[in-house]
Amino acid sequence: MSKIIVQGEGKVIAPADKVTVVLGVETRDASAAKAASENARLMNETIAALLAAGVDQSEIQTSSYSLSTSQAEEPFGSKITVESPEFVATNMVTFSLNQTTGVGEVLDAAVSSGSNRIQEISFGLIDPRPQKDLALTRAIEDGARKAETAARAAGVTLGRILEISEGYGYVAANSRSAVFDMATPIQAGNMEITSSVTLTYEIS
Repeated sequence: MSKIIVQGEGKVIAPADKVTVVLGVETRDASAAKAASENARLMNETIAALLAAGVDQSEIQTSSYSLSTSQAEEPFGSKITVESPEFVATNMVTFSLNQTTGVGEVLDAAVSSGSNRIQEISFGLIDPRPQKDLALTRAIEDGARKAETAARAAGVTLGRILEISEGYGYVAANSRSAVFDMATPIQAGNMEITSSVTLTYEIS
C-alpha cells in the first residue's frame, strides 16, 4: 500500500483571562523562633490583604516553606571572627485570579501588607479547550491542503486518512510585568495556542 505523510500547523491567539502569582515573605533574625514568628505574622497579613482584594480563599495555597541559616564563610587563613548565623524564614504562596484586570492593585495590597518576594506572574486561560480544538481544526485543514497539493503534483489520487498524530503548544505572547509601585500596571497580553498534526494518507 502506498502512502503519503504530511504535517499541518494551526495557531489561535486569545486574550489571557487568568493570572497565577507566586509571592511570599522572607524574614531574617538571629533567633530562629523570631524569624519564624515574624514570618507567620507578615504572611497572615498578606493573606488577609489578598482576601480583602477579592482573591478567593480556595485559590490560595502554600507552595513552599523553609527555615535555614545564612552565614558568610570565613576566608581561608583569615583571623576575622565570623558573625553568628542568621536564620532565614521563607514562606511562598500561589494564588490565581480568574481575571486580568486589577492584578496590579492586588499585588500592591500584598506588598503593602508584608510580602517582600514576588517570584512569578504567569497568564493563561481559564478554559483553553475551545482554542485548542480550533487550533487542531486549523492544523488538520492545513495538513489536508498540503496533502492535496502534493498528490496533484505527484499525479496520484489521495485516499483515506490512515493515521493522525497531534501535539499542542501553549505559550504567553507579549505578556510582561512592570516594577511594583502604587497601582502597578500589569499587562496580560495574549496566549498563543498552537497545534501540529502529522497526517498519513493512502494514495493510489
